[in-house]
Amino acid sequence: MIANSLFNWITFNFSFAMRNIDLFSILWMVIALAIMVGLFVLLIFKSHKLVNLLKLDKNFDDERVEIGNLNPSSIVKLALIIIGGLMIINNIPVFLSQILFAFKRDSMGTEFHPNDYYNFIASGIKVLVGTLILTNYSALSKRLKLKEKTDNLHQ
Repeated sequence: MIANSLFNWITFNFSFAMRNIDLFSILWMVIALAIMVGLFVLLIFKSHKLVNLLKLDKNFDDERVEIGNLNPSSIVKLALIIIGGLMIINNIPVFLSQILFAFKRDSMGTEFHPNDYYNFIASGIKVLVGTLILTNYSALSKRLKLKEKTDNLHQ
């Protein structure tokens, strides 16, 4: 998930840097390419070292995963956490890129294009909504559960 976001962010920046070739853009493309190749090598060829570094193999002696007692409220909370996290992870790279390019354009004296405004605002709103979902997942879960109860009473 994070690797996917990084690859998307890097390729987005790579294509943006191709618009205006200067020393900064060339340096940016070289760094982006190095990060992409490094991630590829790390995730494909060095995955065992990554597992050892993050200690992902500890306390997993049994191949069965016990989920335990999951009630509907816990499932909704977990779903809200996943949705909020995905919204943040997928949109922070785009949002930060748009901020970087806004500063770059401001220093060069050029204006934003309407498409750039859309990307900036849309990614910012998605990050904000994802953050709100993550910080208020418990209240949202209760609200969804309350709405479900009232819908059942009216039927």
